[in-house]
Amino acid sequence: MGAWRLPCGWRLLFSMCFIGLLAEVVHGAGADALHPRLFPAEARTLRRIAAKIGVAHWNFSVNPCDSESMKCDCSFYNNTTCHVTGIFLKEMNFTSQLPPDFADLPCLLQLDLSRSLFHGAVPDKWAQMRLQGLRISDLRGSGSAFPDLSAMQSMKTLVLRNCSISGSIPSYFGDMKNLKHLDLSFNKLTGKIPDSFAKMGSVDYIYLTGNSLTGNIPEWLLRRNNIADISFNNFTMGSSGPTQCLQGGINLVESYSPEMISLNNINPCLKKNFPCAASNGQYRSSLHINCGDKEAIVNGVKYETDTVPKGASVLYVNPGSNWAFSSTGNFMDNNINDDSYIATSTSKLTIPSSQLYARARLSPLSLTYYGLCMHNGSYTVKLHFAEIVFTNDSTYCSLGKRKFNVFIQGKMVLEDFDIEQSAAGSGKPIMKTFTTYVTNHTLEIHFYWAGRGTTGIPYRGFYGPLISAISVVPNFQIPLAAKLPQTGSRISSKALLIGTPILAICIAFVVGLYWIKQRRKSSMHQDLGALDLQIGSFTLRQIKAATRNFDPANKIGEGGFGSVYKGLLSDGTIIAVKQLSSKSKQGNREFVNEIGMISALQHPNLVRLYGCCTEGNQLLLVYEYMEHNCLARALFVEQYRLRLDWPTRHKICLGIARGIAYLHEESAIRIVHRDIKASNILLDKDLDAKISDFGLAKLNEDGHTHISTKVAGTMLVSYMRGELSWSW
Repeated sequence: MGAWRLPCGWRLLFSMCFIGLLAEVVHGAGADALHPRLFPAEARTLRRIAAKIGVAHWNFSVNPCDSESMKCDCSFYNNTTCHVTGIFLKEMNFTSQLPPDFADLPCLLQLDLSRSLFHGAVPDKWAQMRLQGLRISDLRGSGSAFPDLSAMQSMKTLVLRNCSISGSIPSYFGDMKNLKHLDLSFNKLTGKIPDSFAKMGSVDYIYLTGNSLTGNIPEWLLRRNNIADISFNNFTMGSSGPTQCLQGGINLVESYSPEMISLNNINPCLKKNFPCAASNGQYRSSLHINCGDKEAIVNGVKYETDTVPKGASVLYVNPGSNWAFSSTGNFMDNNINDDSYIATSTSKLTIPSSQLYARARLSPLSLTYYGLCMHNGSYTVKLHFAEIVFTNDSTYCSLGKRKFNVFIQGKMVLEDFDIEQSAAGSGKPIMKTFTTYVTNHTLEIHFYWAGRGTTGIPYRGFYGPLISAISVVPNFQIPLAAKLPQTGSRISSKALLIGTPILAICIAFVVGLYWIKQRRKSSMHQDLGALDLQIGSFTLRQIKAATRNFDPANKIGEGGFGSVYKGLLSDGTIIAVKQLSSKSKQGNREFVNEIGMISALQHPNLVRLYGCCTEGNQLLLVYEYMEHNCLARALFVEQYRLRLDWPTRHKICLGIARGIAYLHEESAIRIVHRDIKASNILLDKDLDAKISDFGLAKLNEDGHTHISTKVAGTMLVSYMRGELSWSW
């Protein structure tokens, strides 16, 4: 009997199952071949990075190389293995420090962390990387030294913008033969431009603007045919240094140090604050510019032409007029050699004054307009905006977002300003109005892109500040000499006969009022003079002008003694004015006696008292202004919290100790403060500590006129603290 065999039908069934299983195995192997995997060690590195900085969109359940923020090369091991070659994490609003782990990606060539608001310094471990492109901007923190990038000899694009980097520029950049774009702008760099930079003739763009570089401006830089911007630095005048502003591709505006301001042989545009060149006192009192477009007449006012197309690194001074502009930056990665710095509306505008909004000046980074040779005084500045690039429809062009900052006279007036959001739509005008002061005959309006918003919608090259028109008008009476007619007019005899007696009566009335006012003033001056004060006296008119008549917008504190206002004197000095309550039961003489004692206290760690005013029923104290307010706000108020490193904290503690020691033991009048707390410690622009309010306890409104021996304990803010004890 032969061996048993499966029936033919069963054999056919098993054969089909085997073939199907084999096909599945082969198909699976083919699928794996079509989907290469990330190298395991790099996958672990990416997981660490994602956990540290909070990247949520890298999907590790599949291949993270599929993410738009990552670029991989999957040609290794017969196209089965991937290595990370590029990471692009832009505008991510991270709150962590820069992770050293990026250095553990051996094939990484491109790293773009622009506008992601990381903290801290560039890690030392990054020195071992071999990057060809590195972009970091708007790095938050107290600052750091220049990172070691000397091993990155293949670097093509390096952007370390606004990263609080201090110290000198290293010389190894001259050895980067492939470098095409170098941006070290808006840092804290000092020292000279390295001599090795002379070997960087093939670099297309060099941006060193907004630092504190010193020394002479190199001759090779002035001979460059490519773009270079070294504006806003502290260079000195060498034997062959520039004396004129170059209106080509080299931007030198405000590039010389303040020490050079007295030199007459160099153009004012090279000097700090762009001083007026007029020597005949011919000043202007208004300014109207149709930014990016031709001349326009709106409501009888002529807006001047502004159609200069270039702007990667340019200073343009309007011929025969009183304004100029400086532009810094190029639109990166748009693959266009000739960038456009003027935007044109994508649709026909049907809005009022449309001729001001059809076109606008555009800048990828920094744009500054100057009003030159202006009368000193108060001005109203009107900035006209309209979003004419993005659209209101449901197309791709409607997805763009534009955000930038605006500064007037160095003060930020708009942060992360979004034209479309403010105007409630694209193609709609929005006007922002501000009051400012001109103290050195120059007005400065600065627009700065801090990296917010989109960069590639509708396509690359349409991000950054966008301004349609500028209008500046005075808030003061124009000097008579500027308004007198050239030809005289006859005055009839009848008018003289009628007008003369009326004029005499008016003059007598004014003289009488002036005599009464002067008698009141003389009492105060006699009191002040008798005390031999070490401070000055201010008129009420001066203080009202400085505080804009005690404008509520200038109020920076309020408490039991009254209010505190920020002010600006006519010479440009910023002050803090304490307006003591007019209900005080002390008279002017007692007030002056009190000030006499305070004026004797002079120490670097005590808030300085500039002077006082006792006109009418006003009791006013004028102090130096402290830029960072009080220590309590810097430590505990989320909106104003400062990142204070240990050396800074140590400096603050030493300053407080020195101030207390002076009050207790070193001053002619011994004082026990008795209320030292964080809110009584003020911080200046350099974060030096100064003790505030050390002599006003007798001005409290509780009726006590004796010397207090306990802390009054009123809850006031910064300048408004005022409880301490006197002892002799």
